[in-house]
Amino acid sequence: MLPAKNPVKKAPGWARWTLLMASLGWLLLTVASYLSLPMFQKIWWFGRLVTGVFWTWAVLWSFAAVLACLSLRAYVRFFAVLVVTVTLGAVVRGIDWQAVYVGSQIRLHREELAALVEANAGGRRLTAPWWMEYLSKNGWVRQQGEVVYLPVFEDSWRAESAAGIAHLPAPPTAETIVQTAAGDIGRPVRDLGDGWWWVE
Repeated sequence: MLPAKNPVKKAPGWARWTLLMASLGWLLLTVASYLSLPMFQKIWWFGRLVTGVFWTWAVLWSFAAVLACLSLRAYVRFFAVLVVTVTLGAVVRGIDWQAVYVGSQIRLHREELAALVEANAGGRRLTAPWWMEYLSKNGWVRQQGEVVYLPVFEDSWRAESAAGIAHLPAPPTAETIVQTAAGDIGRPVRDLGDGWWWVE
């Protein structure tokens, strides 16, 4: 009679639970980081708190998962969880989420943005679509001759510093400027595609 095979040891339910909660924390943190700009536009006083809560969740549950692996003497799993946690933290912290969000909105709403540019070229009044209030400050669209400007950030006290998105009729030169606020002008610094530029 053949000896029974040793069953593969599975991590206890509580250890798997820590891994699940850590994974969920990193997922929610990624989503909150991506949405940090629209949260700032709509609930600026609450946005940082939301992101902070998810950072705390992801880090604490990851720490619990690492301790769970150590307590089970699963050293390979401990090392893997530790490396994944540090890597995720560095990636999420290092990404420019504002640029990612703005770029994705330019790509997702290409046709609607092109319609704004066409309306501006035809001298018609610009009507901002509903989603623009999650990108442009208060959903504003400003006409500056051939330039269409969407203010994203603006000093609400003195209007002396601002940044936003502008559609330029031609590639910018060293002399290209956009009025970003009543007391501020900006220059195109990053190409967003389709003639749109980040201006600051």
